[in-house]
Amino acid sequence: MSEKKASVITDNSLGMLVLRAWLWLVPIAMLLAALGFGAYAAADARWALFGIMVVMAFVAVGLLAFHWWILYRFGKEPPP
Repeated sequence: MSEKKASVITDNSLGMLVLRAWLWLVPIAMLLAALGFGAYAAADARWALFGIMVVMAFVAVGLLAFHWWILYRFGKEPPP
């Protein structure tokens, strides 16, 4: 029995470019927003808002890691 490796479809269309940008920019923007609002909340002693921003930062990092996993699970090989 021979096993065929699934071929990776390389689609360089505008739609794929927008999708890739969305996958990377949204978690990074979430992380930057959480850091900015977290710094503001800590400076103003709003500890509840600071706590929510810490949770949002963890969610952003988790989403970024999930997107990285999806990209290399179903896409190209990871960098060395």
